[in-house]
Amino acid sequence: MRNRFRASIVLGVTACFILLLLIARVAQTSASSPQKASPSTTPPDLNGVWAAPFTPDISKPLGHQPPFSPYGLERFKKEDEIDDPLTACLPIGPARGIQAGLMPFQVVQTAKVIAILFENQHTFRIINTDGRTHPKDYDPTWFGDSIGTWEGNTLVVDTIGMNDRTWLDTAGHEHSDQLHMVERFQKIDDNNIKWTVTYDDPKFYTQPWSITLPIKRQNTEIMSYSCEENEKDRIHLQRNAPPGYAK
Repeated sequence: MRNRFRASIVLGVTACFILLLLIARVAQTSASSPQKASPSTTPPDLNGVWAAPFTPDISKPLGHQPPFSPYGLERFKKEDEIDDPLTACLPIGPARGIQAGLMPFQVVQTAKVIAILFENQHTFRIINTDGRTHPKDYDPTWFGDSIGTWEGNTLVVDTIGMNDRTWLDTAGHEHSDQLHMVERFQKIDDNNIKWTVTYDDPKFYTQPWSITLPIKRQNTEIMSYSCEENEKDRIHLQRNAPPGYAK
């Protein structure tokens, strides 16, 4: 019995010694091996006041007129500055608000929602980033329904459900309530964003088309602006503008 007891003690001590050696070897290996950094899941910070270049005619950055459908081309030829919804102080719409240039916009970013506050008309746009999808039933609105997802340093915004009462620019490029818009806000550095917007509207255009504009951080605050207050310009607009303003 004593021999068995002593043998058990010896075996136990030996096993503990081997286990300690293994632990030390693992610790040494871990300390000497380079640790791989886990990828960051934190999206870039877009908070702040931003502005893109004033782009009254989006065919300029495109390099040519967009691919009009016959209906879209007919509408474009008939449009006049006096028909611009902004001359009636109506909301500017989601993309035209970005390219307003002279009037910046402010981004307010949280984990589940991003708000874009436009100085133009003092309006706002909501982009949900909480994983939801577009509603199946919706009433078309001025800014539509926007959902955002992150692809690395790029915020991808998918928007549907816009009404047909806004223009894409001042030059008279229109859209229908079938417009599907996809934007990519790629943060280049603290002061620069590359904005690419793709328009897909089978009623006005034969295929999707895109423009890209730079967005720069502004050292300012958005101001309170209301088109309806003391407006004196619309009465001077006349249909059939002089040739210098023709398309």
